[in-house]
This record gives sequence, C-alpha cells and structure tokens, in this order.
Amino acid sequence: MKYWKAILGLIAVGGFGYLAFSMRNNDGKLPWEAAEKVVQTQKITLPAESQVECLLLEGLDAGGSKVGQEVTLGVLKDVKAGGKTVIPMGTKVIAEISRSRGASLLNAISNTPARLEMTLKHVVLSDGREIPVRANEGKEIYIFTQENTADRIDSAKIDNLWNDPEARGSLLKIAEGAITGKGLEEQQKQIKNLADRLGLEHTSELASEPGKSVQGLDFISALDMMRKGDTGSLDGVQAVLAAQAVGELADLTSSIDHKVRGIFKGRTIRATIGTPVLLYTAKAESFEFPK
Repeated sequence: MKYWKAILGLIAVGGFGYLAFSMRNNDGKLPWEAAEKVVQTQKITLPAESQVECLLLEGLDAGGSKVGQEVTLGVLKDVKAGGKTVIPMGTKVIAEISRSRGASLLNAISNTPARLEMTLKHVVLSDGREIPVRANEGKEIYIFTQENTADRIDSAKIDNLWNDPEARGSLLKIAEGAITGKGLEEQQKQIKNLADRLGLEHTSELASEPGKSVQGLDFISALDMMRKGDTGSLDGVQAVLAAQAVGELADLTSSIDHKVRGIFKGRTIRATIGTPVLLYTAKAESFEFPK
C-alpha cells in the first residue's frame, strides 16, 4: 500500500510539473487548450505615382455641376503590386467639384471660357481604408478640357451615318427618345445596328437581344440610367460596366444633338458618364497578404 501511495505521489508531482512547464512555454495556456494558428503574412508596397485608371460614374457639366458637389468615379482595371490585386476593379473613388463655369456669349467676349475642375480625394477600399489620389504631377486638381472629355465616337463615322437618309432617321429617333424618355426600347434593333457600325462594343453587347443582361445590367436599365444621368444604383464592377455602356449611349445622343442643333462642343465642357480619368496614388501604400 505504501508503494502505491508513493507511485501516485510521483505521478501527481510529475503531472503538476508538466502542467507548469507547458503553461510557461505556451503563454500561460493549459496544454489541452488549442493554440492559436499563426498566419504568416507578407508586406507588399504599392509605389507612389502608381496609375489608377478610372471612369466617371456620373455626368458633369461646366456651369451645371455645382462647386462642392461630390463626384464618384470607379476603378476601371485592377491595380496590382507584387502580383497581388491591391485596388480591385469597381472600387469607388471620391472627388469634389472645385470650379464650374459655363460657356456664354458674355464669357466669350471677356475671354473667360468654360471651366470644369474637381479636387481629387481618395480611393475607398472595401475595408474602409482611404488611399489619397492625385492628378498628373502630384496635383490635387483634375482639370477637364476639350481634349480629355472629347466624344469617344469617331466623328467621321457619325458624318457618314448622317449623310445616309435611313440612318439619319434612326439617329433622329434616338435623339428624340433620349429627350422624351420614350420609344428607345422599341428601337433596340436599330440601336444595335448603329452601335455595330460605330464600333460601340459595350452598347452593341447590351442591345444584342431583348432581356439579355451583362453582369446584371440590361438594355432598358442602361437607358434609364442614361436619362437619370448616373449609375448610383449599382456598386463595384457593375457600376463600371454600366458606365462604359451608358457612356457610349450618352456620347451617341450627344453627337446627334450636336448635329441637329449645330452645336460645337468647344463652347462648353461636358464630361459624360464613362469619361476616362487617369489618376495616380499620392504616396506609397503598404498592404499585407497571407503567405
């Protein structure tokens, strides 16, 4: 009996010793407590002045857009660093109108032409992190000009269509529908045909067949967004894809309007939905990824 008590005593002392040793080497945790898995990460740096290709997600107009108005853009392509995507396509970018002056006869006489500028703020990542962005040469102000807001439709192709009586009739119906908000749905086939002739690939794909959707966006929804002048009801990648298609439709109706009214775009500055805007990161940014 004495031997058994001695053996049990040794086991107890050994057990307490093992427990103390384990806790000392396991940050005070009991041996049977599961240790937290340590995830190894690697740090990746996105250099300053990295390009961020964006699209306007709303239309802007010199004189019509108000100073202080928030402007939303969407990232057009994934921004990568070290082989990893750090700013995904569809990420929102925020800016603010800082100057807006319309064109008028008085302004032309006094040599004060139209002006449209926005102050760049930041990219907003999905986790809420904000990455400041700038225009070229580190400037906070992005200036819209005749060149960087030019219609993306080949003017020669528009002229050729305008000189074709049948095509001109279709163009006029499109312009009327854009103004009244009626009839464009019934012209989907004609719009598809004109889009093919003008090389408007996003419009062509969207109008290819009634009810078809591209990333959840259908032709009717795109027309509704064009009439409202924004893509605010969509988020992320959908908003960027919508801006591409809606931008082409907006440029088409704008070109038709110029033909009908004899307007020269040089008199004012309009940046339609889908207008490309090239931005740059203001400083180097670090990101952590699992190894």
